[in-house]
Amino acid sequence: MSSVGVFREEEIDGNPFHKYFGDLDLPPLQPLFLCPSLRLIVQKENYTFSDFFAYKISPHFHNTDQQVQQQLLGSYRHDSNCDDSDCDDSDHDKEICKLPVVPIFWCNSKEPDHHQFSCGACIDSMLGTDYYLCPTCNKMFHKECVESPLEIKHPSYPLFSLQLYHSPTLLDFCICCKLVLYFTVYHCPTYNFNMHPVCALKPIPIVIDHPKSHPHPLTLFPKQASLLCDVCGLTEKSFPTYVCARCVFVVHQCCIYIPHVIKIPSRHQHRISFIPSLPSGKWSCGVCRKKVDNSCGAYSCCKCSHYFVHTRCALRSDIWDGVDLEGVPEEPDIIVEPFETIADGIILHFTHSHHLKLEISRVYNDDKFCQACILPIYEGNYYSCMDRCDFVFHEACAHAPRKIHHALHLHPLTLKISGEQKSYKDFFKCYACFRYSYGFVYEIGDYRLDIRCALVSEPFEYKGHEHPLFLALDQEQEWKATCQICQEQQKFHRKLNCIECEYVICFKCATLPYRARYKHDKHFLTFQKGKEGSDQLDWCEVCERKIVYSNKDGFYECHDCCITLHVHCLLGREPYMQKPGQTIMSSGWEYHILPNNTQSRPFCYNHDEDRCPHKVVFKWKDVTFCSYRCDQD
Repeated sequence: MSSVGVFREEEIDGNPFHKYFGDLDLPPLQPLFLCPSLRLIVQKENYTFSDFFAYKISPHFHNTDQQVQQQLLGSYRHDSNCDDSDCDDSDHDKEICKLPVVPIFWCNSKEPDHHQFSCGACIDSMLGTDYYLCPTCNKMFHKECVESPLEIKHPSYPLFSLQLYHSPTLLDFCICCKLVLYFTVYHCPTYNFNMHPVCALKPIPIVIDHPKSHPHPLTLFPKQASLLCDVCGLTEKSFPTYVCARCVFVVHQCCIYIPHVIKIPSRHQHRISFIPSLPSGKWSCGVCRKKVDNSCGAYSCCKCSHYFVHTRCALRSDIWDGVDLEGVPEEPDIIVEPFETIADGIILHFTHSHHLKLEISRVYNDDKFCQACILPIYEGNYYSCMDRCDFVFHEACAHAPRKIHHALHLHPLTLKISGEQKSYKDFFKCYACFRYSYGFVYEIGDYRLDIRCALVSEPFEYKGHEHPLFLALDQEQEWKATCQICQEQQKFHRKLNCIECEYVICFKCATLPYRARYKHDKHFLTFQKGKEGSDQLDWCEVCERKIVYSNKDGFYECHDCCITLHVHCLLGREPYMQKPGQTIMSSGWEYHILPNNTQSRPFCYNHDEDRCPHKVVFKWKDVTFCSYRCDQD
């Protein structure tokens, strides 16, 4: 069988569509289909599971492939000399899916069911209206994932074919639904884009009549490679495009139905509305910071005359919450102050029962820690408790709002005293820098930011770079970006970037104190970025080991005294867990954080050749660790 999928014209609810009709060699009667798990097992005999490969096995149960027939007849035996490291021998001992999959008519509908379903082929629960069940393995599948031909001639891309591929891990995003793709995908080698099988086999409207977007009917125009969309201002070779010849109007299918009034509170405080063109002038997008084309549509703020956002940027899933606000009355934001002013320089903070007095740090005290960020009070103003307890605040931390809209999350975050997660108690992991902390936390649901990361706003003035920094990268760009301090490409670590040069820095490095103090030096130490190609080296004052100036993580240096220290030697492995006297719970285990001030520093349980060099040690029962991470490694 050729297994080439074709589309034909057909009316749906009285409107013309290109509808998928199956393979060119479709049997005349109701066809039977293989379980997708069996298709994958047969394919894996020629590839390793980690390969990205094109399917060669037709979906039809009446399959002429020899290996498929051997599986169905029970005569196939897996090669015992298989060298596939990803291959699990238990897979070959499981019962082979010898029966065809059966349609589940009771749950087929015109609307997707987002509950009680996860496709066994694409691992997606957010798509589909028709399903199959395998009576052998009891897995459910999208109808499209089961019937997916090896190749389809898609009406939106008449000059080339889409081919069915297996992707072992997260491949990319579907160009239609924008969801992450796993395992079963349609891939276009020509333009290197990917589609979910459900999206690839979905009916395509030939004419769309949507007066809210355009007064005339819009007609599908397949040869869209060079046409600029009048709504989003982009040329997309992979997006179905519609045109109005009367108005010379061009629009992507997905741009026809955009909302006209939305709010993106993580980036702007007011509502923004779609306008078909911009006033004359040079404007930049409030999200990606790139130029906005005056002749194309964009979102604008009616209260801020110079605020504009690209259509696509405003509708990104990490920017907009999906709520169309057209016709919805606007409600004022209620601001709750974090403290009450008692007198000049005296406040009552909502997190503490005593009055706090504003003071100026004149002498560095190694034992004085801010209660909110758990960093020492290096310099500047701070609040201290007037009732002689050790409650201390940086002035900036004391002014931290009780509720914020942050560019890292769609919804408002609330300030709380301590964080708890499923396995953690009295401490938490920040979702921006991935550091642990037992300081104050901004949270919503399971999402948490430490106070240092939460107070990063745009534009961010980083002292180690001459230009302001922004959260201007989209998700794909951010995943691929490399921090220029730690030289790591951590996919989920959030990153700031410069729009004037190619400078990128992750939150973990950006929130390190740029100036810090060392108890044996009367001067400030400044953070220094490692110099690429430098062969210069020095010695760390704490661990007495070499500091190579080309080290990717940087170091701290006193220019007056020529003292150098590793970052972790000065701040600890967990900079926000250095205040002694705390107790935390992890997976039911209790850790006591004690001062490391004994005459003989203890050895760490996990690397007993080294004594613990930091200000505190972590004690679990009779076992000592240098840091919480030492126990987790």
